Amino acid sequence: MAVVLLLVVGGGVYAAQKAFGSGCKNPQTFSLAADPAIADVVEQIVADTPAEDLGCANVDVTATESGNASAAVSMGVDVPSLWIPDSALWVGKAVRATGSLVDVASQSVASSPVLIAARKDEVPFFDSWLTALQLKGLRIGNPLTNTVSDAAILGALAEAGTDADAVDSVSAALVPIAQAQADTRGEADPVVRLEETAAGGGVSVVSEQTLVDFQDSTGTEFGVTAPPTGSFFLNFPLAVTEPEGAGREAAKTAGLAVADALASESGLQALSEAGFRAPDNAPLSDGRGLGDVAALTITDQQTAETTLRRYQVLALPSRTLVMEDVSGSMGYSAGADTRIGLTVQASETGSALFPDNAALGLWAFSIGLGGGSQDYRELAPIRQLDENVDGTTQRELIRQQTRSLPGLVGGGTGLYDTTLAAFRQVKEGYDPDYINSVIILTDGSNEDPGSISLDELLATLRAEQDPTKPVIIVTIGITDDADAGVLQQISAATGGTSFLARNPAEIPNVFVNALKSRAGR
Repeated sequence: MAVVLLLVVGGGVYAAQKAFGSGCKNPQTFSLAADPAIADVVEQIVADTPAEDLGCANVDVTATESGNASAAVSMGVDVPSLWIPDSALWVGKAVRATGSLVDVASQSVASSPVLIAARKDEVPFFDSWLTALQLKGLRIGNPLTNTVSDAAILGALAEAGTDADAVDSVSAALVPIAQAQADTRGEADPVVRLEETAAGGGVSVVSEQTLVDFQDSTGTEFGVTAPPTGSFFLNFPLAVTEPEGAGREAAKTAGLAVADALASESGLQALSEAGFRAPDNAPLSDGRGLGDVAALTITDQQTAETTLRRYQVLALPSRTLVMEDVSGSMGYSAGADTRIGLTVQASETGSALFPDNAALGLWAFSIGLGGGSQDYRELAPIRQLDENVDGTTQRELIRQQTRSLPGLVGGGTGLYDTTLAAFRQVKEGYDPDYINSVIILTDGSNEDPGSISLDELLATLRAEQDPTKPVIIVTIGITDDADAGVLQQISAATGGTSFLARNPAEIPNVFVNALKSRAGR
C-alpha cells in the first residue's frame, strides 16, 4: 500500500564498496529490528553472508514487534539502524509522526497473504472479507495491536472502495467483534488462534507464513481459503532508520547489502523454506499455503485509519481524569443557574453514560487550591466505576464529589500546571486495556503568573507523549470567556479534540459529546 513517498537509496556507494574486495578491517556494527515473524530467517541469512558482502558491516538482528519499532523511530529513542516491519503501514505511521521521509533499501524483501484457516473438513465459503468478518466462530485476534488482524479489516475496506454504504457495513460488522475483544486478548497471538481452531473448530485469521510454519512444526493440517476478491499482503519492507549523522551513509550501504542478501538465490530459498513468498507475491512451491491469490490494496488511507480508530472506541473502555475549573468566574450567573451549577448537572448526565467497567477520577482546580503552588485538588483518584470504596461505589463517590464543586469556587484559573500534572498522572498509570484521557472544563485562560508558559506546556506534552501509550486531552470551553484557541492547541498537542459551549444552554450537550470523544492509536 502506498502510504508515503518512499525515497529509495541509490546503490552507487555499495557498488564502490564491493569493488575493494574482501579485506574488511574493523567492520562497523548496525542494529536491525525485524518483525518477530521474519527475524529468525533474516538472522540466518545475515549470519551466512560474509561481512564484505554486507558492505563491510556486522548486522545485529533483533526480533522486535513492528509497533514497538515504529514507536521508537517516531520518538527518536533507541532507534535501530535498519528496520523490517511486517507492513509498509508501519513505515507510513513513522513518517507521519516524524514529518521526515524514510530511506528504503527494499520496498519488500518478502510477502505473505492473510488468509482464513479452519479444520480441513470445516472450511466455510464466503464471498468477501466483509462476509468473513461475520463468520460464526471467527478468531481475528486483536486489531488494536496486530497487523494481521488489521489486514482482515483492511481487506474488507479495499473491497468497499469509495462506496460510503459499503464502508458503513464494514464498521457495523466490527461491532460484535469489538464488544467481544475483552474476552479474546490471548488471540492476539496467531499461534494461539490456530491452536484453538485445531482444538475447538471455528475459523482463524492468520498469515500464510504463520500457517505454513505452524503446520510444519506441529504436523497439524488445516484447510485454507480467501475470498475470490483477493487478500491483503504483508510486504516486509527494509527501511534505513539510522539517525542523521556520521553513520547514516554506512547504514544505507549496509541496508542495501542486506536487501541484496535477502534477494539472492540462497536468501529467497531460505525465506521460502520459512513460509514466505518472494516480493512478487508468487505462490509458495510444493502446493503449500493458499496458492494463487490477488493482492488487495487500500485506495482511501484516511477512511481505513478512521475505521480502525472507531474499532478502538468500540473495543476499549475509558480511563479518564476529569478536571473541573472552580475559579471565581465559574460562579457567574448563567441564566437561571451559575456556570458551575450547569457544569455539575452536565457532569452527572455525562458520567451516567459510562459503563461500570470504565475508570474515572476527578480533580478540581484554581490557583493554590491544592495548597502552596499546587493549583489542583484530587477529589477522587482514577478507579473503575463499580469498585467498592469504603462501602460505596466509585460511581457514587464521583457523583458526591461533583456536587461539592460549587463550594470550592474562588480564585484564579491555574490551567497550565494542572493540565501537565493531569497528563502525567494518567500516563503514569497507563492501562493498555483502556483509552486513557484527560477531560478539562474551564471558562477562562491561565491566570497563574508562576506557572509554565503555553509554549513550554505544548512542547512538554509533545515530548512526553508516547505513541505506544497515548494519553489524549479533551478540552471543553465554557462560554466565550474561555480561550478557545489555547484549548484547541492543548488538545491538538496530544491528538485530542476541543469543544466550546458558547452559551449556558449548550453546556450539557457539549460535555456529553466530549465524554464520548475518544481517539485511536
